[in-house]
Parts: sequence; structure tokens; C-alpha cells
Amino acid sequence: MRTRVPTNIILLFIFIVLTTSFAWPINKVGVEYLSPLWYTAIRMIIGTVTMTVLVILMDEFTLPSKQDFPLIAIIGLLQISLFIMLANLGLTYLPAGRASLFAYTTPLWIMPAATLFFGEINSPLKWLGFSLGVSGLFILLSPWEMNWNDKNVIFGTAMLLLASLSWAISMLCARYMQWTKSALQLMPWQLFLGTIPVIILAWLKEPLINVHFNTPLVLSLFYTGVLVTGLSYWSSLVLNRALPTTLLSLGFLLVPVFSLLISSVYLHESISLATGTAMGMILVGLGCVAL
Repeated sequence: MRTRVPTNIILLFIFIVLTTSFAWPINKVGVEYLSPLWYTAIRMIIGTVTMTVLVILMDEFTLPSKQDFPLIAIIGLLQISLFIMLANLGLTYLPAGRASLFAYTTPLWIMPAATLFFGEINSPLKWLGFSLGVSGLFILLSPWEMNWNDKNVIFGTAMLLLASLSWAISMLCARYMQWTKSALQLMPWQLFLGTIPVIILAWLKEPLINVHFNTPLVLSLFYTGVLVTGLSYWSSLVLNRALPTTLLSLGFLLVPVFSLLISSVYLHESISLATGTAMGMILVGLGCVAL
């Protein structure tokens, strides 16, 4: 029996795909004016303040209980802090489009782990969709075109793969761990905890910050802080609890697809015939999993 997906879940998914797709090239602009660590720290401060104010205005603010601490730690440290830090580090060494692809290799970890450790039932059609989506992702990555003799390329790739792994673990935990409060109520605490190690690391690595705020940097920080770090992270947790992790992780492959299109327009990164074919494979694969 097919279950109808609520409209609000569909709208949240569209919101995440669109906002996060633009975030990669916008991030790329921001780290041109500010170091990745301090850019991440300021972005997370903005996101934390935004969500805290929003929760207070909605009269949803509450202190966490002892049962909430594991979820706060896992989401705050893995999905928020570690993912953003590693992704921004990798972004400084790879083009925005390719960086987003490596960061969204979460389906490589999600579906096998969900099957082996959490007993998710996957039909042959879902495995076909998974295979198509991952194959399309592999074509988009085009590892045979990368200069693996360049240490910067290797380092950037490693950071992005670790970012995808940390996100995959947090997605599975968010899906299967017990929640005593809503995602909105826990979001400020998760962001607050995730922001602390980023600020400490930025201060230790670069104690003397030298930044000249200009319009592109301010707009970049506002966008990634409010829309991505704040609202998109909250939306992703809502979706994580409402949809199977396999479907959600493959659905998020639409982000690098859109990001490649956006990067080709604004950052002049080329799109080949192989890239177009791979995009089609991802869309067909997502359709198979959704069915």
C-alpha cells in the first residue's frame, strides 16, 4: 500500500534542495574573503542566534533533559560542526560543483548501513535506484579526470568524504534514536554545541583574524547562516524523522545536480555530455527508490 507524503514534507524537501544547492557556490564566494574556519564559525553563530530567536518567538524554547543529550551531541558535533568544517576545508581545494558531489556521497554509506545494522527492507527496485544513483554520482565525480598527484586535491577529497561519512552517521542516529522533544526545540542546543568546537579551533589556528567585511561576504554569511545553517538543518531533521534514510540520502543527490547547474552559470564550471547523462541516472534512480 502506497503512503501519501504530506505536502509540508514535500515543501521542506524542495526548500532544502534549493537553498543548499545555492549554498555551495555562495560558500565559495565567502571563503575568498575569509578563512574557512572563521567563515564557518561566524556562519554558525548567525545560524544559532537565528534559530534561538525563532524558537523563542514561537514559544517553543525549552531546556534539554538528560535523555536529549545524546541526540544533541551527535547532531551538533557530527552533522553540524564536523560536516560544515570538513566541507568548507575541502571547498578551498576543489571547485564548488565537484566539492558538493564528494560531500553528498552519503548514499554510499547510508543504504548498506541501514540494511545491515537497522534492518531497513529494500526491494529490488530500491536497489536498482541505489545503483543508478551511485553510478550517476560516480560519473559526475569523474575521478579519472582529477590530478591525484596534487596533494591539495587528495586532501580536499579526503575532507569531503569524511564530511559525508559524519553526515551519514548522524542521519542514521537521528532516524533511529529516541526523541523526547521536537527537532525545532532541540535545534538551538544542537547548533550551540556544534558552534563551540568550531570557534575554539578557529581561535587556536588563526588567533589574529584579519577580515574586511564587504557586500559579497556579508550576503554570503547571511545566506549560509540563516537559510542553510539554521532553517535547512532544522528542515533536514524533520525530513530525517519522516522519510526512510535511503530515500532521503538519494534525494539529497539533487543538491549537487542543482549545484553543478548553478556553478556552471555563475562560476563558469563546464557541464559535459557525461555530466548530463549522470544527472539523468540520478533522477531515474531517485524515482525508483521513491516508488
